[in-house]
Amino acid sequence: MEEIERAAKIFGSLVKEKIPKIISHHDADGITSASIMIKSLYRIGCNFELRIVKQLTEDEIEKIKIHDENFLVLLDLGSGQLNFIRDFFEKTQVFVLDHHEPMRIEHPNLFHLNPLLFGESSSASVVTYIFAKFLSQKNVDTIDLAIVGALGDEQDERWVLKGLSRNILREAVDVGKVTVMKGIRLYGRNTRPIHKSLEFSFDPFIPGISGSESNAIQFLSELGIKARDEEGWRKLSDLTVEEQKKLASAIIMERLKWKEEDASDIFGEIYTLIGRTEELQDAREFATILNACGRMGLYGDAFRICFNESFSSERSWEILEAYRKKIGEAVRMIKEGEVKTGGRNVTFIFGEKKIPDTMIGTITSIVVNSNIVPKDKPVLGMAEFDGKIKISLRIPSGLGINARDVLVEAVKLLGKGEAGGHAKAAGALIDKSMESDFVNIIEEIMGEKIGKS
Repeated sequence: MEEIERAAKIFGSLVKEKIPKIISHHDADGITSASIMIKSLYRIGCNFELRIVKQLTEDEIEKIKIHDENFLVLLDLGSGQLNFIRDFFEKTQVFVLDHHEPMRIEHPNLFHLNPLLFGESSSASVVTYIFAKFLSQKNVDTIDLAIVGALGDEQDERWVLKGLSRNILREAVDVGKVTVMKGIRLYGRNTRPIHKSLEFSFDPFIPGISGSESNAIQFLSELGIKARDEEGWRKLSDLTVEEQKKLASAIIMERLKWKEEDASDIFGEIYTLIGRTEELQDAREFATILNACGRMGLYGDAFRICFNESFSSERSWEILEAYRKKIGEAVRMIKEGEVKTGGRNVTFIFGEKKIPDTMIGTITSIVVNSNIVPKDKPVLGMAEFDGKIKISLRIPSGLGINARDVLVEAVKLLGKGEAGGHAKAAGALIDKSMESDFVNIIEEIMGEKIGKS
């Protein structure tokens, strides 16, 4: 915390003389981080430049132009690319607020704020919030965005925030920005028809129901739970206590039929945001909408949501429906074999151009938590774009393998490419021409690691 406070004081002095050039990631964590930073700058009357990127690649870094009147701010990225941005902190001040596995480089002009450096783990949005609060206590009103970013980056374990994120959650509750309750882990409890919540439930995954609207409606009918009444489609929050109990029991039984591990793991904490419109009160739903906006390039919509500007429920529904339909279609293609999968030590998802590169990480996360592929192997998704392959690696709990280390090693052996991320979830970027060699290298690395673990 002392290092964050020191950096914030220096930042506060710098913005009186220079214009920060902000570059942030396109997911919910990056968008909320940028929103917190922007609101903080608005408050002190500072101009800024902002760019949202899919990934901080060498190509993106080459596009960054720093002039005498600028300094650089990287949000939700940068910790793993310090060697590529070294030239910038030789010329000006660089602030990196990130949470990915960090490189260890020190320089007087580099302010590297990453919870992993302090023995913690959390999201970039939480780091940015703490930073913003040191700039001004008024920025405490952005704490709900910190929670949304943490949830969007899956910092919660089985729908429970922990560690540093938990501390920020307690603060959010204390200042009246968030409430916490226990409930069934289904999205859209206050805003979506119950059959749509079931259809789009991929965590927990409900075999035979997730991804299928008709099966979800039939499931409710067989339970004697009306999907609609005289007032229209019913939501999860409209169900009686008895109906909710019946639904929970049925979901557990359905998961048991398919031998899902932790079949009863369908309950978690529900975080409700105070002062937001109804469709944005569920923090996870909020995060999902931001992820959808980011993945589909709708950055203007994303920032309007974060800044609590007028945003119609129809537009929210439209974005979420489009996003989840794409997810559902990708999962269906994998289940039905339209997207090739396979591998000895790893389950590869060969998304080619059938799965967008902006969504391959989300799809890989869903697949590793489902019964679609073997649960005892890592899952590596690949999607093609512009002659490149976007790679996402997810490691099931209990394997004891560091996903980032695997991809960094693989890229090094390949001789070309970029990699970074976390222990359980990591990403890489390689040339399309190297796909076959990369697959072979990953198989060898994982074979050795699985043999050791």
